[in-house]
Amino acid sequence: MMCDGCAASVKRILESQPEVTSATVDFKEASAVVWTTDEAKGTQGWQKQYGEKLAKHLGTCGFESRLQE
Repeated sequence: MMCDGCAASVKRILESQPEVTSATVDFKEASAVVWTTDEAKGTQGWQKQYGEKLAKHLGTCGFESRLQE
């Protein structure tokens, strides 16, 4: 992310995903925290599964991303 506008775009992209209820994006730390639906939490390994999915989606939208464990 290069600016606060990028952080706002990342937040919008994350929150547009059906399993995401809300997201907080920190431009200075270049990080995001995502809250998911209860349904998303129903599978074993859901954090890694959805984290990787969201990181990949952000990559296709032009934002370098990776899951932080």
